[in-house]
Amino acid sequence: MKKTKKALASLAIAGMSLTSVPFNAFAAGTVPTRLSGTTAAQTAVAIAEQTGWTGTAILASSASYGMVDALTAGPLASYLKAPILLTGAGNSLDADTKAELTKLNVKTVYVTSGTAVISQAVLDQISAMGITVVPLGGVDRAATSVNIAKKMVGVTKVAVANGLQDALSIAAVASAANEPILLTDKDAVPASVSAYLAANPGITSSDVIGGTVIISDAVKAALPSATRHAGTTAYDTNNQVIQDFNSSLDFNNVYVANGVTGIDALAGAPLAAQTKSPIVLTDGTVPAVATFVHSKLAADGVVTALGGSVVVSDAVRTGVINGTPAPAQGNLAVTSVSAISSSSFKVVFNQAPADTSKVTFTVQRATTPVTVTTTWNTAKTEATVSSASNLPEGSYTVAVKNDTTDLGTSTVAVSPQKIAKINITSTKLSITSANIGYATYNVLDQYGNDITTSSLANSLTFQSGAGTVTADKGLLKLDPGAIGANLIQFATVTITGYDSTSGVSTNATLNTSSALGTLSNMTLNTLTNADGKVLTDGDTSSVFYIDYTATDVSGNATKDYNLVVNGLITSTINGNQNCLTSSNSNVLAQVVTDPSDSSKAAIKVTVVSNSNLAMDLPVTITAMSYGGTTSTLNVTLKKAASVDTFTLMAPAYDIAVNEQKEIPFTAVDQNGVALTKYSDLSGITFTGATLYPNIDGTASLKNNLKTIDGPDVITAMTPTGKYSSITINIQKAAKADTLSVDSSVLVSSMQVGAAQKIDLGYDKGGLSVKDQYGRVVDMTGGADTYEVQAVSSDNAIVKAVGISKVGQNQTNITAVAAGTATVTFQLVAISAPTVVIDSKSVTFSVIKDADIQGYTMDTVANPIYANAYLSDISGRDTDYHANPKIYGTTASGTKVLLGGTPIIGAYVDNTTDFAIESAVGAYDSVKVDAGKLANNVTTSTTNLTVTLLGTDGAVHSLTTPIKSSTAAPVASTIVANVDTSVNGVSVSSDGNTVTVSAASGVLAPNNVMARFDAAGSSKKRAAVYFYALDQYGQEGMQLAQIVKVASGSTLTDDQFNVKSDGTITGSGAVAGGTVTLSGITTNGLVKTIKVIFN
Repeated sequence: MKKTKKALASLAIAGMSLTSVPFNAFAAGTVPTRLSGTTAAQTAVAIAEQTGWTGTAILASSASYGMVDALTAGPLASYLKAPILLTGAGNSLDADTKAELTKLNVKTVYVTSGTAVISQAVLDQISAMGITVVPLGGVDRAATSVNIAKKMVGVTKVAVANGLQDALSIAAVASAANEPILLTDKDAVPASVSAYLAANPGITSSDVIGGTVIISDAVKAALPSATRHAGTTAYDTNNQVIQDFNSSLDFNNVYVANGVTGIDALAGAPLAAQTKSPIVLTDGTVPAVATFVHSKLAADGVVTALGGSVVVSDAVRTGVINGTPAPAQGNLAVTSVSAISSSSFKVVFNQAPADTSKVTFTVQRATTPVTVTTTWNTAKTEATVSSASNLPEGSYTVAVKNDTTDLGTSTVAVSPQKIAKINITSTKLSITSANIGYATYNVLDQYGNDITTSSLANSLTFQSGAGTVTADKGLLKLDPGAIGANLIQFATVTITGYDSTSGVSTNATLNTSSALGTLSNMTLNTLTNADGKVLTDGDTSSVFYIDYTATDVSGNATKDYNLVVNGLITSTINGNQNCLTSSNSNVLAQVVTDPSDSSKAAIKVTVVSNSNLAMDLPVTITAMSYGGTTSTLNVTLKKAASVDTFTLMAPAYDIAVNEQKEIPFTAVDQNGVALTKYSDLSGITFTGATLYPNIDGTASLKNNLKTIDGPDVITAMTPTGKYSSITINIQKAAKADTLSVDSSVLVSSMQVGAAQKIDLGYDKGGLSVKDQYGRVVDMTGGADTYEVQAVSSDNAIVKAVGISKVGQNQTNITAVAAGTATVTFQLVAISAPTVVIDSKSVTFSVIKDADIQGYTMDTVANPIYANAYLSDISGRDTDYHANPKIYGTTASGTKVLLGGTPIIGAYVDNTTDFAIESAVGAYDSVKVDAGKLANNVTTSTTNLTVTLLGTDGAVHSLTTPIKSSTAAPVASTIVANVDTSVNGVSVSSDGNTVTVSAASGVLAPNNVMARFDAAGSSKKRAAVYFYALDQYGQEGMQLAQIVKVASGSTLTDDQFNVKSDGTITGSGAVAGGTVTLSGITTNGLVKTIKVIFN
């Protein structure tokens, strides 16, 4: 591998009541019968206070897309004695959670998701509280579970789950047993999980949660001493888990949580683990496990509901106490299927399915399949099955299955969308000072859907004897024009409407308003800013909006631009039209079109200049309607922000002689608002450190280089005179200290003639070096100081040739003759090559041909992306190919690396959708490509058969299934790949600053800073390039664009620029110049780097 420096919806339940219990009141006694709040976050707070834990917390997302990351956090919470708290989507930390962090005196927060789920703004708010943030999010849910597991020590057993309810079922049990929960896929153990298990040989057993439909026997077999705990449904599995572990559970307290939302069970797991209590999951009914729990429940036992009565009713809690499960409702059945629009169907069930993910819908017109997506109502009793576009008129079949059970097929007629009803919704005609009348209308289709703003409503014609009527997106405008009549003199005005396509018509006689103006009322509510900013003197770039409510003269709520702007008395100020009254000339309030919908009105507020306020000032904004109603909004104009407090914090890592590392800090202005931008931190005086601007505009503080070890004092003084200092201990100069060998890179059993490679990271990897402080040493770039020698104990059996060191150097290991030999890898300084600093050994067995008894082929876990016709496959497309490797096996099942070129052929049984890219050759030569699929076909399968000439002289064949998919690649992360093994290329420790020799030609014109160019070729790929990792586990997806950021570049476009596909243009880089570049994915992920040419 190239060494690279890389950068279930929480249900907020209305009607819950927060249980009022003093902090820690029940920590050593009885737990109340319900722990709840009006939000999921408040419920988590109520649970947290029962644990009695302080100082550390775990932060999880309460949003559905973020909860998957937190599923496995329960055991870590128990290990750290840290309650689980929640925050929602957006850029603000949940207020109840924030208060609880302060109340619990939390100093460290472990975060279970990346910044795509829990925003950086939230993390910054936590940091500003003086709390250390520890991120645990991985590239996927499995990697996150591994990151969480790595924080626990003394682990000898793991739980493995796939489904939501299954992970929650084992959470309390695993938490009490110091047993991490790892997440897997159904048919394959994720690479991150396999690597974790391989790196922790002390883990000798595992609990598999869920049946073979959730986790296959093949996955179970790949886990250490696995025991399965499963039922036929998720709730049956919960039952089985409680029964299987009942001997280690205490039934003095039992918890009940909703298994559909799941979020309360997640937060409750560490509390249940404190007393080794089970958590019963419910889908809204009393589950079957209630009978068993009742038989074990202590006489004075307490059953506690987690969450409000809407998620766990009193009837369910009582049913668990009494051991009376709800009677079966019979088998799941479809009660009705109907078209609810020209693009969607509603499927109604007699009850909620146990697992909606197992319910499938197949929609066809005759034999042509229709691609659909499914959404469920909150009760999970209705599914809306939708196409991305309107369907052609005709009969459609909707087939429904629950797992393998056929629930029947319904035939539904779909007719073209048409106008069915026109409603003039006003009762009065409002009249402006310009003698223009306004009224409102809406248009419904045959399914009752509002289509007022759709193109179908463009065929409407409205008329009136009082003038010309024009209609636009729900608003009727009556202009008397040539008639010249004064509309306010009419008692009534009649308007008729007609649709020429459908023949639908309407008419209404409207009373005319007795006063000018289009609004009967306007109320200014609150001032808002998308970034949570406050109105500040001199901040002329921030835009604020006033949330408002308005009603037209007919009493209908409206935000229509024409009605709002013509209903308010406004003025023009310095060329700005439609301004409201402001008590401060530096604050402008203006009626504008809504940026997200030009037919609606927004009230924009901006600061237009700097008045150099010495103190905060109140500002009153007033809106007056022509009807005489007045509304005011009082806001505060803060004096210009300036840094008030700057707090230095000791770094958690070592800093050695001649090293410059970041010094953590927090900075707030006079309003207590955190400051992170470099431009906001001017005027601070530092000693022992220097403040640097980051690429994204934020700031980093780094210590000044020291040439001798010992204490080093760093100070900071703000313009307001506030002082902060820390003393750090500069360590002795770093030097290579330990060598590690990743045995997973090497196959220890080899056939005679087989060969494999290992290096320090530029290609295959496997070798790594750390200094005396436990930090990884970059051995692919930088100074040529150390090397790793390889010495075989018997060169006649295994030969090790080549020294791994800086640059593109690696060690080749070749099997020479049958037998056993040990290769010792020795870390030495190049200046003292005979003095071994550290060494590691790997023993290889060279297998006789006669001992190779069989052959095996890797399975292909991920589908191949099917995007191009097989005749047009490019390098980008082949990046997605399947490349299963073939190995020999001994009688004991040991995998053997094959030598020579044993592969004599490879074939697929579906040559329409798949093709062999390469076949004949070495054990890793087989590659399979997938081709573009037919219209409306999203997946395809084939069986790959590989033939090889065995050591017995016979031809052997191996077969494995392969899938393809048309699902467009979606980036999970974007990376700037920097190959430091190339001479003249280096990168900073944070991966954001790259140094390149201008004379090296690494970033020469016509080279490409993307993995592939626009044509899909990698021939011109530079040593520094951007790529995105997608859901296929591949790096070949095309980026949206690569751009040069002018504000961070000193080189002109004529000297250095990039096309959108990453192709470098210009005359060439110049030493001393810089360029800032951003790679952008199609789903909006951005990675920015700064390149310095020397």
